[in-house]
Amino acid sequence: MTPRPLILTFLLCAAGLLRAATPTQPNILFIYVEDLGYYTGERAAREPNARIAGLSTPNLDKLAAESVVFTRAFCGQSVCSPSKGAIYSGLLPHANGIWRNVHNNHPKLGGPEKWTPLPDPITPGNDPTFLAAGGMHEDIPNLVQMLKAGGVYCALSGKLHVQPARNFPYDAFFRTDDLEGVLAAAGDKPWFFWCNPGDTHAPFWRSIQSKLTNPKDRNSAPKDVDPSTLEMLPWLPDTPAARVDLAQYYSNIRNIDAFVGRMLAKLEASGQAAQTIIVFTGDHGIPVQRGKTSVYPAGTQVPLFIKGPGMTTGRTLATPVSQLDFNPTFLEAFGLEPQPVCHGKSLWPILSGSVDALPDRSTILTETNNSFMSAPGHKGDRTMARAVCDGRFYYIANILQEKTALPEEQALNIGTGHGEYGDPGPQYAIDFHDDTVRNKDSQPLPYELLRQLCMGDAPPEELYDLHADPWAVKNLITDPAHAEALAGMRTEMKRWRAFTADRDVHPREIKRRTSNATP
Repeated sequence: MTPRPLILTFLLCAAGLLRAATPTQPNILFIYVEDLGYYTGERAAREPNARIAGLSTPNLDKLAAESVVFTRAFCGQSVCSPSKGAIYSGLLPHANGIWRNVHNNHPKLGGPEKWTPLPDPITPGNDPTFLAAGGMHEDIPNLVQMLKAGGVYCALSGKLHVQPARNFPYDAFFRTDDLEGVLAAAGDKPWFFWCNPGDTHAPFWRSIQSKLTNPKDRNSAPKDVDPSTLEMLPWLPDTPAARVDLAQYYSNIRNIDAFVGRMLAKLEASGQAAQTIIVFTGDHGIPVQRGKTSVYPAGTQVPLFIKGPGMTTGRTLATPVSQLDFNPTFLEAFGLEPQPVCHGKSLWPILSGSVDALPDRSTILTETNNSFMSAPGHKGDRTMARAVCDGRFYYIANILQEKTALPEEQALNIGTGHGEYGDPGPQYAIDFHDDTVRNKDSQPLPYELLRQLCMGDAPPEELYDLHADPWAVKNLITDPAHAEALAGMRTEMKRWRAFTADRDVHPREIKRRTSNATP
């Protein structure tokens, strides 16, 4: 690959990792939003059948207009830790060891600040890693290690959420909005700031309580989004309570939009905007049924806007890409050698304007290794599904489903939708699950889709046309008109699984490799 012009200014050492400081060195502001899904004003205008009208994101829309926009971008897995682990390693979760959530919070801070992770510096004595929950194989070099070795200042906000924590040696941890602190601490070094705002994480009321029509009622509508004007998403129940839940979520997205506007203004004021690469995305989809933890596009598809020096921007592309691609893209941006083994590919041929799609890759793979966590009796770790997308068709193979022994009446009873995925109780105050059950006779589609998750009996194969059906609710697997597309997607699935050494063995059964092991 021919390096972009900016890369040619770098002076690499004999090891191919270090470079001399130059005025043209880039920085990366990586804005990675919790539970965001792909809900932006620019998508609402461009893709009306996504049914997200009424969502106002002027700052994000402006950023998109100045960026390369990837409309078919997918995370590695639609759960926080596996999504992050895929970026750090460049490998899908089944291959890197982080296939479910792991936690490592700061020992001194409470409340929302508990997301600020880890003591500084991390030592074996204060490392909060809990490896019983799993962790990345220690023979895999990760993005932070490689950036640090290349002389890049690495900063993190929010939660680290991967482990072993000691193997992710960030220079320092900052408040999410403290760009000034990052720049001051970086000094003359190029910097990488993984900026992790969390407003869109459930419970939805928490970050918008001051905007609720009744701040004492967590089930009240926000003042800035009118529930009655929304188009209800087709896999969710259309009820007054569900509309309020969605309006609260959209209100949180407005918070994120305002945050991005402030951060970009700070970057401009710093004088470093021209040499800074900006990447905006989310970790995975909305925390509702068929969203977060699932393999459906509401869980796996994310926004992706990228702008910066050396790029041909103002383009909107439907070529399928993955967050796995961030790893080699970021390393190349800093003039560093790639991971020795990587499932992603550098996006620089596309970003530079040389091509609109990578010539040797026409599809992308995403996955889940978690069952639907709100399903009663499911432990969250005995499901395997894989999905391949070519930009239009989205093919799912449900390889292993954790079934419940409960009868349907108990598995989908009102009150069983606990946690982020539909808890009407005081913490989350989300009604999606219960209203799906209450309205199963009048709105059978949301109920059937929820039933498949809770019972663990989704079809072995599923095929969706994202052009006509962006939220994947109409399964075309038996439609003869799509037999040719199905055959091609089955072939792509086999290729991806062979390429990534993906076996019909759940990742929890794979022993974690230590630093002395061989890959």
